[in-house]
Amino acid sequence: MKGIDDFPRDLIIEILSRLPAKVLCKFRCVSKRWYNLLTNDRDLMTRHSELSKLKPLLLIRKYISDANGEPDRSKVTIELTSIDTEGNITDEFREVLDGPVHTFISCYPFSVLCCMYSLYVCNPSIHQVVRVPYPSNARLYNVGFGHLPKSNEFKIVHLLYHSFVGDGKIGCEIFSFKHGEGVHSGFWRTLGDYPCSAWIDGHPLCLNKAIYWGLIATSWNDKSILSFNLENEEFNVISYPAFDSEKYIFLEYTGIKGCLSLVGCSAGTSALDIWLLKDEKKIWVLEYSISLSPLNVMFLIPCDNQGEELLIHVEQRGLICFSVKNQTCRRVEYCRAMKNFNKPCLYYDSLIPLSSVTHRIEKY
Repeated sequence: MKGIDDFPRDLIIEILSRLPAKVLCKFRCVSKRWYNLLTNDRDLMTRHSELSKLKPLLLIRKYISDANGEPDRSKVTIELTSIDTEGNITDEFREVLDGPVHTFISCYPFSVLCCMYSLYVCNPSIHQVVRVPYPSNARLYNVGFGHLPKSNEFKIVHLLYHSFVGDGKIGCEIFSFKHGEGVHSGFWRTLGDYPCSAWIDGHPLCLNKAIYWGLIATSWNDKSILSFNLENEEFNVISYPAFDSEKYIFLEYTGIKGCLSLVGCSAGTSALDIWLLKDEKKIWVLEYSISLSPLNVMFLIPCDNQGEELLIHVEQRGLICFSVKNQTCRRVEYCRAMKNFNKPCLYYDSLIPLSSVTHRIEKY
């Protein structure tokens, strides 16, 4: 009887690509051939990524206190839990970081955890967390994270204020590293200043080779979106569509059908107006007007969505996945008690390493 090693290479790749990354990591111990296949084979990693994108996962963080019940002020243990969009736990692990996380974002298989003075990139699928080199006494402010598929390059974009009076400039520096080469192969460079009289406000979002941040000047009516093109590394400001400022309790941006979208929730009725930014002419189009009544909408989870689903936190059910096309929703059970400050990240399973040495993790 033939073993799996006797199968054609393409068939082996197709079979293994359908398994979770944490299972494939164990298979590296089978033989040298399997170790090389599951560590260095680009065809396997590409096919595994293609299939994983069809089944995105949510990554949720939670702080773990020390034995005395008080968090260590210099070190923080964070618990990262992965769940599928049905609410089933698929994995969990813990990592010690240098302080609380103020920015928690993802782009494809990786997540970025930004503390006040330290920055980490994480591949949750293989329990790997790597610290990004950065001056120890320099404070980190607004961080975005994006990917360029053509060059297989990841970019962390750090926006910092030169002045805190609101009428100065926003500085920009970029850390770049290549797919498969590890975080420590990357480097920082200064891009320059962007003249801006507004404050960064809102969760950064990566969509279609661009990173988006919310901008707010002096009032609700002055809100706009700052975009950063990852290819030509240029900034642009996108104005909000015309709307009645008294109509909505919040306006948040996300991705729908691969387009930058703006979602406004009406006060009292939980009715959602959804605009899509048509890329050709950069024009906002009101694409959907839907009602979630009697559900009470709390906030939106921004995500890079190529489909037509929204992740929405509602008071009665916790997190729901809502299809704007079919007007149907399903509850994500695990996220019942989620709060606004610890919004989950959407990512997909991946074997892509962040370094040649895996961080030690606490498993249980």
